[in-house]
Amino acid sequence: MVVYNSTMKNQKGQIYYSLIHFFYWMAQASLCSFCSAFLLGNGYSSSEIGLILALGSAGSILLEPVLADYADHSEKMTLPEILRIITGIYLLITGLLIVLSGKSIFLTVFYVLVNVVHSALVPVLNELNFYLEASGCEMNFGVARALGSLGYSVMSAVAGTIVELYGVRMVPILTMIVIAAVFILLCLYEVFFKKGTLKPKEKKQESTGGMIAFMKANPAFTIVSLGGLFLTFNTIITANYLLQILQNVGGDTSDMGLGLALAGAVEIPVMFLYHRYSRRFSSAAMLKASAIGYILKHVILLFSTNYAMVMFSQLFQMVSFALYLPASVAYAHDCIPAQDSVKGQALMHAMQTGAGLFASIAGGFVIDQLGIKALLILCVVMAGIGTVLVFLFADQGGKRKEALNG
Repeated sequence: MVVYNSTMKNQKGQIYYSLIHFFYWMAQASLCSFCSAFLLGNGYSSSEIGLILALGSAGSILLEPVLADYADHSEKMTLPEILRIITGIYLLITGLLIVLSGKSIFLTVFYVLVNVVHSALVPVLNELNFYLEASGCEMNFGVARALGSLGYSVMSAVAGTIVELYGVRMVPILTMIVIAAVFILLCLYEVFFKKGTLKPKEKKQESTGGMIAFMKANPAFTIVSLGGLFLTFNTIITANYLLQILQNVGGDTSDMGLGLALAGAVEIPVMFLYHRYSRRFSSAAMLKASAIGYILKHVILLFSTNYAMVMFSQLFQMVSFALYLPASVAYAHDCIPAQDSVKGQALMHAMQTGAGLFASIAGGFVIDQLGIKALLILCVVMAGIGTVLVFLFADQGGKRKEALNG
């Protein structure tokens, strides 16, 4: 891994990085949050949708550790170059989805693949914040992620109306447009940041090795990451199955778009101000606060009997996911030394991806066999387990970096 030897102290890196997040999370809204609308419209059942999403999550879990290990050790390619290749593949697969229609093996395979690639981008994209920071840029991850939430909110509101008017084929079309913007930004990296003298990233210690060795070396961090799996299970459920949840209380696709937009909108101020909160509270404390937020949100959703109550539950996105995401990225950075930095981000995100795997399998099955109420009960249970794990081990995981640097 290499970084630019730069003394640049301005906002260019922040603006550039924030734009990438803006467009990436627009793709999250169109590709992932409208997956039910897209696949139901192409003849798939809820159980089949769950299986497709589960396969995508499983593929990502297998790919992310390999990609992270390469990113941590590569001296041939920079993080922007790695991101550029992954995004180019993403763009190609999305283009193939546009020309396919109706339930088929090809649509199934390509939808699985695009979900694998989409998810695999996240840990490398998160680490790009610290890469730019090490290159001399003044960075604030919370601001960038807040812009991502703004993009998610805008796309959710727009996509809900567009899909309702023009059909489900607009889902991959909208995704391709915004991912093309990410790809263009990555291709222009050398324009924004001129290459200077390159030098290898300084490493105080040798890497711990592969992901299994890394997990053994960081047990508390691993358990906290596992707690994140249980917490973000609920985020995936409400994102992927919000349409079915709303239909249970009389809502439709447009209502789903509004609900997703509302959740995205309330995330923005919390993420934007996260850097300020982090001056007073540790990343471990912020993880604990987000865990409580998850429980509150899903208890309210469980007892929702109408559209208004579901919308009210979405407001609690600001004290659950909106806190958890920047806190988890900061926590990985705080706990894990530089030589394993991408692996730390990858493990945290792989657990979140694992949540997607379990949510996809359980979500479709539980809805088809037991109904929405059973699914919402399961969400509350999962939030409770995640909260216990985070409260028990977050402070222990946070001591590792201090011990290494001591």
